[in-house]
Amino acid sequence: MAHTAPQPNRFEQRRRRNREALLAAAIELFQRRGIRATRLEEICERADVSARTFFNHFETREHLYRAIANQRIEQMAMRLDASDPQPFGARLVELLEQMGTYLAERPAYRELVGEMLSLRPEPGGEAGRHSRFAMAVRRFVEHGVERGEVARSHPPEILADVLLGALTTTLANWCADDDYDLEGEIGRIARVLVDLLTPGETS
Repeated sequence: MAHTAPQPNRFEQRRRRNREALLAAAIELFQRRGIRATRLEEICERADVSARTFFNHFETREHLYRAIANQRIEQMAMRLDASDPQPFGARLVELLEQMGTYLAERPAYRELVGEMLSLRPEPGGEAGRHSRFAMAVRRFVEHGVERGEVARSHPPEILADVLLGALTTTLANWCADDDYDLEGEIGRIARVLVDLLTPGETS
């Protein structure tokens, strides 16, 4: 007989809602104003919770940044894992260009992206090739190999490293330079990656 998971009680539901409200409020304010111009009191007011409630969920601002980073990584990993009939190259270009457009339209967000890039893995947490996002990128590449759309001349984990390295460097450049053309550069880099990873595929 199948066992159903126990339903969360009211306290757990309220705690989950409060955490989600804090994350949503922080992301909205960070995207509009940046992290340095946003006070914790403003996040709490937007989320309609007390400062004490904030610290029940996040010990420091860094813990908040990490939670946002984990949420964004989970969302991106789900997109990479989603079934899509498009060829590998076309999908890679689309995903990176969408990311570039989203961020370029929110210049204040570069402060948070910079913080997320500098976060160190938590002790005992997954890091490097074993992180959630890195594993999703590797599965994305491996799926392209299985479909004959990614070259088999190099191991998928190396190709995934190349893709991740290019993306991380592009985001770091954007965070460091207010004049960096993120939309243009990420599109060009996506096409370079397609040239490198695919056996004669055109995007």
